[in-house]
Amino acid sequence: MRKKFLNASLRTKIMLFFLLVSLVPLLLFSFVLGRQLLREQRSSEELHTRQMVEQVRLSLDTYIGVLDDTMNTLVLALEDEWENGEEGAAENSIRRLVASQPYIVGALVAYEDDTYTGVNMRRVSRDPFRDEGWYKDAVSREGRMKVISSAVGRNVISNEKYRSDTIFSAARSFKITGDHPREGVILMDIRHDLIESQIASAEIGEKGFFFVTDADDRVTYTPENDVVYRIDEESILSATEASQFLRVDGTDYMIASVFSPVTEWHFVGVVPTAEYYRGIAGVYRVLIICALLAIALVLALGFIFANYVTKPVRKLTVLMDRVEEGDYSVRFDSLYEDEIGVLGRHFNSMNDRTDDLVNRLHVEEQSRLEAQIKSLQEQIKPHFLYNTLDTISWLARKYKAQEVVDIIDALTTMFRVGLSNGRDYITLREERTHVANYLYIQKWRYSDQMNYEIDIPEKYDDLMVPKLILQPLVENAIYHGIKNKRGGGTIRIFTTEENGFLLLSVEDDGAGMEEEKLLEIRQQLADPELDRSKIGFGLYYIAERIRLYFGEGSGVTIDSKVGEFTRITIVIPLKESEHEQDGGEQGDGTAS
Repeated sequence: MRKKFLNASLRTKIMLFFLLVSLVPLLLFSFVLGRQLLREQRSSEELHTRQMVEQVRLSLDTYIGVLDDTMNTLVLALEDEWENGEEGAAENSIRRLVASQPYIVGALVAYEDDTYTGVNMRRVSRDPFRDEGWYKDAVSREGRMKVISSAVGRNVISNEKYRSDTIFSAARSFKITGDHPREGVILMDIRHDLIESQIASAEIGEKGFFFVTDADDRVTYTPENDVVYRIDEESILSATEASQFLRVDGTDYMIASVFSPVTEWHFVGVVPTAEYYRGIAGVYRVLIICALLAIALVLALGFIFANYVTKPVRKLTVLMDRVEEGDYSVRFDSLYEDEIGVLGRHFNSMNDRTDDLVNRLHVEEQSRLEAQIKSLQEQIKPHFLYNTLDTISWLARKYKAQEVVDIIDALTTMFRVGLSNGRDYITLREERTHVANYLYIQKWRYSDQMNYEIDIPEKYDDLMVPKLILQPLVENAIYHGIKNKRGGGTIRIFTTEENGFLLLSVEDDGAGMEEEKLLEIRQQLADPELDRSKIGFGLYYIAERIRLYFGEGSGVTIDSKVGEFTRITIVIPLKESEHEQDGGEQGDGTAS
């Protein structure tokens, strides 16, 4: 994938960059906004659910408060009737009370003497009321009303056909003082329809529901829903402080609970968390549409911008292809001074220089061919001289002039090595032969004024070197060193090895040179661009040929001291030359 991207066109890369730069913040913004919306929706739903549960609780507490006031009124009526001795008046007051409250199934007043008066409620057995749980609870609260969640298992039933699990009760003790004091408990049965009516006015989503539990964690009221019985008491208690989340049969629910101090019940609202997402589904759709539109816009703008930027680049690429085919006349025209314009001007300048260089190379190639032809023509003279010397040598042998024969043979060998069948590279053995014959001839010329030593081990004989690199150095040693020293001197040619290089040295004990002159020559050898006429063409061309042939690390060094010595050293690597095949034919000259 990375390789495909790197090999893609510049226009594609720019478009992808635009898309990436815009898509990353867009996705980040959408993610943050979505999370914030979901958080706010969840918080809003939690608040709404808790408000609805609180509303149900307040409504029921209000009704229970009204029921408590009604019981107070009934106690006052009973007190008046009892003091006035009105028989049956208590039953009429209870009947009016039941008739005034549509959710009350029936009411019963149980006295301490185990008698009672009831409307739509009757005693089942002769067991004393004071042993009943509802009676004891009411007496223990000393006149405060007690709401009882279940009517199961008591000694009182309703005359109406209501199941005990469809009603709840309210009980309150009373005391009548005066001349005829009496005590007792008022018991009322209330239909669950009261709770349903309060819940009906509150909504908590399409699939949300309410249920009610009493102080003993018994379900007082619930719609038909199995989830209710999967919610434990601990979760309900925790939900009074903050909403709780549970998973039941693979579905997540939020639970909000409110405690009523009046009834001592917990009113619980349950909402599937999926309800949260319905509210923001539309917002998400809008976000997705906006994101797609933004991506389309970015791609369009990226395409336009990429075309604008890459058009001159593509034009420059086409021109380069034409230059590669050899057409140097093409030029890049730009109206702007941006980076592409600068690149175009450099392209034009490079093209002009390349065209000029190609023309110059063509001229130099022609000159080189002419020089080769001239060189071949000039070889006629050395060959003629070589053949003439061979004739003179034969005549000298005929008349027994051996010294003349030796000198002519040495000169003939020099010419033979110098010609080398037109080769530019010869073996070090041939180079040694050539310089040895040269020194032999010069020895006859200068007699006792010059001596020489050659110490080049035979193990280096097959090393290929550019031809005629020692003779010019020896010639310099004779004319600038030995001749300028009174009493003459000695020329030594020797070798040493150092760090994988062969050091081929030509040393004389002649006049030497001044420090200033030595530094000047060294500078000229280090920088070929300087005026090389100050060091002589011979030494310069030897140094250049060595560098070109052997490469890095090779070259020519020079050391000298006035009145003592001058040493020029050729540094060449001890490895097989890449030109060995070119110089593979061995010369036939031998030292004389």
